[in-house]
Amino acid sequence: MAVVIACKDGQEKLDLVLASLTSQSYPSRLFNVYVIDDGSSTPITIPSISPKKTRLLKYKNSPSHWGKTAATNHFAAGLKEDVLWFIDADMVFEPDHLAHHMKWHHEANDFAVLGWKRFVDHWDYTPAMLFESLRKGGFHQLHSQSWSKELWEERVNRTQDLVNPALEGYRTFVGATFSIMNSQWKKLGGYNRELITGEDTELGWRIFTNGLRTVPEREAHSWHLGFSTVEKNKESIHRHNDPALAQFIPEMHSVRARYEFDWKVPTYQVFVDSRNLTLRDLLLRRQELLAVNGTSAHFTLMGPWKLLRSRYSPTADKFADLREIHSWLKADESYTFVEIDSEINMTIDSVVELIEPSATPHYIFIEGSSKVDLKHLVDLQITQGHGLVGVVDKEDNRAFVIFAPALSRALTSGGDVYENISAQWGLNWMTDEKFLQLNAGRKSRIKRFNRFLKREGKKINSPAQLFIFIQKLGKLILRKVLRNG
Repeated sequence: MAVVIACKDGQEKLDLVLASLTSQSYPSRLFNVYVIDDGSSTPITIPSISPKKTRLLKYKNSPSHWGKTAATNHFAAGLKEDVLWFIDADMVFEPDHLAHHMKWHHEANDFAVLGWKRFVDHWDYTPAMLFESLRKGGFHQLHSQSWSKELWEERVNRTQDLVNPALEGYRTFVGATFSIMNSQWKKLGGYNRELITGEDTELGWRIFTNGLRTVPEREAHSWHLGFSTVEKNKESIHRHNDPALAQFIPEMHSVRARYEFDWKVPTYQVFVDSRNLTLRDLLLRRQELLAVNGTSAHFTLMGPWKLLRSRYSPTADKFADLREIHSWLKADESYTFVEIDSEINMTIDSVVELIEPSATPHYIFIEGSSKVDLKHLVDLQITQGHGLVGVVDKEDNRAFVIFAPALSRALTSGGDVYENISAQWGLNWMTDEKFLQLNAGRKSRIKRFNRFLKREGKKINSPAQLFIFIQKLGKLILRKVLRNG
């Protein structure tokens, strides 16, 4: 396995990191350490107390390629080891830390493992003193005072150590100490090259939507030397990171809701069988789906569009509905037109073939004449936790939503995708009457309001987030009052 450390300056802390790696119980012959110097003002050197197989790699920054993200991606792309362990250059690790990571990777190839860290604000030991203390089992005695990120630990506890992560689980992913199979790292494409900071958060989102399993390993202890850059510079970091991360993480809809912009990754990808569809119904389904501020969708409209090329009379056009849809929406980038035969039977497999898995969390299919409220359908899927939730009406028109992690795991498991989703995540099909019953009446409204409070309340981790929550709650109440007169 390979240990990857990217750093810019910080030689003193790096020396302590390497001393703690030298003390690891995991056999030193089985891991290599790669220290990446990302343009330090004083070139980084490898100290005497370091694992035997430690190499220094110097990254050549350029105007278009610079920083930790670029440097890490560049060198990690050439690594051949089976497992990659990425760590920050200001960490001290308990001797069994790496071994606790590796036990998961020996079990399965789809784990992303997080170490457990606590912050300290003072240390006076040298690398030699640290090495000797760790050798004698003194890791926990190094610091009598330490701090955790309470919100992080509370989220881990609430989700049963991410066994039931829900959509917010990605927020637990941090880059200070995590490991992943090299094959999975390459499949994911490494860090997002457009990000300078927060790259670990965005990677955690893609790990989640790609169906990998994130494990917070409570026994993999570590000390973080000093507080994080985010903690020390909250306002400027949020100003920089919020719009950058929101481009790629649809779950950050409270950030997206500040302005009416387009975003690189939509909240939903919607596939519509347009053969029995009117423009009015399409726009109504869109309006219902995007009822929550900060959400967005890309629509793939499937239909026999080539039939519109034939000569026709505007007063006797048998394809008037199709033509109206195409004429209004053909220049809108949130719509894509896909050709299908006018007589084809759209199976679930044929719909899945159209989907290119991405960082979008929900994929939706609807047959044109279905009247299902798609936002309610998505909410039901989130509440129930099934991989696929669908509704069928009396005319056999279907609408269903597939959860991205379920689809990604099903696609990589081999065999029939639909059967894999059923076996791994579960399915729930219902009639439109049953669906309406679930979403009708005061009891359902109260449940939805409670879900809203629970979902949005989890995101409050600062005065700014509290202010956003109060704003959203006020808008919701005002909208209900106006609707009811």
